[in-house]
Amino acid sequence: MAPELLQAIVMSILRASAATTFAIALFMGCSSSPSGNGASGSSSGSTGSSGSSSGSSSGGGSSSGAHADGGGPSDGGGSTDATTVADGGGNCPAGVVGHCDPGATYPQYPGFTLSLVEDFPGPIDLDTDPVFTWSDGSPESGQTRFRKEQITFANGQMMITAESTCPSPAAPCIPSSTSYAESAKGSNTGTVAAMNVWSGEMRSKYNNYRYGRYEAKYRAPSANPGHETDPANSGNFLSTLFIFRTPKWQYWNEIDNELEPSIPISVAWNTVDATGATGYPGNNASPGNTGSSIAGYKNIDVHTYAFEWTPASVTWFVDGAQINQFTGTAADPVPTRSAKIMMNLWIFGSSAAFGDPTKNVYPFAATYDYFHFYKWNQETTYPCSPTPSCLPAADTAYSQNNPNEPNYPN
Repeated sequence: MAPELLQAIVMSILRASAATTFAIALFMGCSSSPSGNGASGSSSGSTGSSGSSSGSSSGGGSSSGAHADGGGPSDGGGSTDATTVADGGGNCPAGVVGHCDPGATYPQYPGFTLSLVEDFPGPIDLDTDPVFTWSDGSPESGQTRFRKEQITFANGQMMITAESTCPSPAAPCIPSSTSYAESAKGSNTGTVAAMNVWSGEMRSKYNNYRYGRYEAKYRAPSANPGHETDPANSGNFLSTLFIFRTPKWQYWNEIDNELEPSIPISVAWNTVDATGATGYPGNNASPGNTGSSIAGYKNIDVHTYAFEWTPASVTWFVDGAQINQFTGTAADPVPTRSAKIMMNLWIFGSSAAFGDPTKNVYPFAATYDYFHFYKWNQETTYPCSPTPSCLPAADTAYSQNNPNEPNYPN
């Protein structure tokens, strides 16, 4: 065959291949849109001093695929550049575990690297997922029992729903039973008393997370429709993003972002560091809230919440604006032990905290658009892989989450 003819054939094949590749890429770009988890609203919040913020509501989700919080480029609360995932199938890039939206763009933060993404592009099987599971426990001083059925997934979101058919808080109708998540001291199980409210808690399986940035876009529920901004009538709940080490009777380590109906225009935070606690260790806790410092803020709206945990401090953000920084006290130092990631919705046992539970109109739900974890770049131990074999026994003992984990390494 003449060289000129061979060259012409080769060039024709290459042009056809390039056209096919372009067409496929164009089709994928037009047909694969994220499922409503993007940050559509704007957030003009700039860095505030400790205990203050000028952040504003981010609005609802969009289908743009952008997971940005609008913060400034140098305050630790905002993005510098963005990492784009464009695999067309919802899978995460190398080095990131979880479930990513197709085509999603994730902000980057100086000193932190994206490690875990849960965008809820589809339902999660909380019995088989390698990272997240469910709790069968009950929060301290609450009237809530957790179960898997209260955690649902639809339209690119996770919903945690509280419901009750009990006649009154004085007459609990959810029977007392065994719990793995609430293990008694020195035992793999414990007993939860009779309760009034069913709700849910999604949590990571193991105490395998420590220093990093924990970020979620979510909104508090409406416990009494029409009264969301009236603290006397807005009901009672705690809607959360937090880390918590189990078992709590061994080391009670906790860092919280909390939304409460009793302070509907404020964001609350807390840290706890205690050893051998037999009840809530209030003397080893450092709670606080923003008061009315965030202009236009309401917890019933969708916002992006985050906290950055390092050995020296914990710093909280709303929509990219810093709202508080904690550097520890003698009674409550910055936690140093690994913990589980948790998101839950629970009802307190009385109106002594978080609002009046008699005003609650069931059912109601907290809605999460996404959760992201960015590992602190100087962290050398957590998260480890493969779990659970990579973890020391101290991180798994007495820490089973529910009865559907028969091979948990207690």
